[in-house]
Amino acid sequence: MNELTDQLITLFSSILITVMFLAVAVNIFRRNHAPDTRHPLKWRIPVGHLDMLDIAMCGIIVLYFSLGALLAAATPPGASAPPSTTNMELDSYKVFNGTCLNLILAFVLLVRMFHTGRMEALGLKKHSLKVLLYAPAAGYLLVLAIHFLLDKAGLFQWIEHATNAPAEQSIVSVLRHSSDIPLITVICFSAAIVAPLVEELIFRGYLYPIMKKYTGVWFALITTSLLFGIIHVSLVPFIPLAIFGAVLVLLYEYTGSIWTPIIAHCIFNTATLINILYPGILLPYGT
Repeated sequence: MNELTDQLITLFSSILITVMFLAVAVNIFRRNHAPDTRHPLKWRIPVGHLDMLDIAMCGIIVLYFSLGALLAAATPPGASAPPSTTNMELDSYKVFNGTCLNLILAFVLLVRMFHTGRMEALGLKKHSLKVLLYAPAAGYLLVLAIHFLLDKAGLFQWIEHATNAPAEQSIVSVLRHSSDIPLITVICFSAAIVAPLVEELIFRGYLYPIMKKYTGVWFALITTSLLFGIIHVSLVPFIPLAIFGAVLVLLYEYTGSIWTPIIAHCIFNTATLINILYPGILLPYGT
């Protein structure tokens, strides 16, 4: 990434972290010093089970993802690699390392929820097969339509030109140019299965309800979606990824089941992988 891209990602991440923490702190202060006169939180996702420990875990998770984005933006390609290590190998290592850390984070989260008897609070509950299939498909088509309109409006080309940002993420280059079949298989499995499961449990299943309880539905939807976009450390797909994050929240609220955004996320990433490996078919940005 170039210097301007690094600076923009760093600035936006810093502002987003500050706003999220301040919003939660202000709302906690207000509730402790004045009666809460707001209407009860509605929509489908319950938040009454969340407490101060969840706020602390939320803060750790936000810092984990945000600082990861900041470090990725501040690290020149190949800076931490041995002399014999190519950029492609380094990018592959980063993907593997990041996937392992995310799995550990999701495991810790699941253990906490299991021991408190609140697994359903993560949205891990049954739903009709029709809803689990139709809702994700509708969400994907909506994102596809929005992406098409933004592309036709020239937004992606403008961002790429204004910031001199690369049009594709580094992992996309790995998939397109690597001839290592086992590596490609691992990356595809991680992107199509592991990432949707882990990211939905963390972002929609946990972070969003916490932010919703202490800041409100729309603030939570916007901030967690922006964070979801920024952690991918690429300016060009940032807007469509943030929009996709918002659509996933709406799917979760509409159905009350985390399986709906997980399936939608799997569809989105699988379609993206197909388009990367066989260019010109579907949506050019994955998560």
